[in-house]
Amino acid sequence: MTFLFDRETALLPRGENGFVAECPEIFQNPNGAAFGGWVAAIAARAVEDHPDCAAPIVSLQMSYLSAVSPGEVEVRITLLKSGASTQFWRAELLQRGAITNTADIVTSNRKPTNIDYQLARPETKAMEEGIKLGAAPMTPNWVATYEQYIVQGAPFSDNGTPDTLTWIKQEDGRPIDRKSIIAICDTPMPRTFFLSNEMRMGSTVSMATYIYANEDDIIAAGADHLLLRVTSATVRNSATDQRVELWSKAGTLLATSNQIGFFR
Repeated sequence: MTFLFDRETALLPRGENGFVAECPEIFQNPNGAAFGGWVAAIAARAVEDHPDCAAPIVSLQMSYLSAVSPGEVEVRITLLKSGASTQFWRAELLQRGAITNTADIVTSNRKPTNIDYQLARPETKAMEEGIKLGAAPMTPNWVATYEQYIVQGAPFSDNGTPDTLTWIKQEDGRPIDRKSIIAICDTPMPRTFFLSNEMRMGSTVSMATYIYANEDDIIAAGADHLLLRVTSATVRNSATDQRVELWSKAGTLLATSNQIGFFR
């Protein structure tokens, strides 16, 4: 079976260190610009698909210089340095010859240690007690590719805090991998949606995602729901940060992500 996410992040090789993708309608926002998680996912996939990639992705730091519009997207890949276990990559996304995004990506083969510590997974309500997200006016197309239940925080109201908890999985049952983890970490609504009943539009400027899960953790998480804990330190002066923790149902911290965005 070919899952939607795999089909819509497909890349075609172009030259020795390049790929091309087509910005799909399903991963566009209402203004036609591509969902930032899709943009980050194709940068990650380009590194994974490169023949010199020798290890799994452990971090991605993405800069959103301008919106990715419908049409062809070119991805150029550069291996900056390759060590015994770690590689450093640079990805550049272009449309019509102009750079729209850059990403610094690290791949690494890591080994188990005799230290094993992580935060405790947040206590949360069952999915059935939450708000199921579905189609609504101005809802991006890509929201339909995920099944989501918000169990803390009501969108488009002043909750007094921008903090939320959401159960999420891919709607068609696709098991997670590193590319989809990166995309999922960009799915939370803007934090302004939980501090106001107004539609306060905004955009991400930069996003950094760090994956702690090993391959066994990812396989164990499979296609089940994951828990997104999203917090924010500040929403003021037209800027907001967003801090994400992604947990498996079994309580493993799979990844964290941080981003800054501007809003009106």
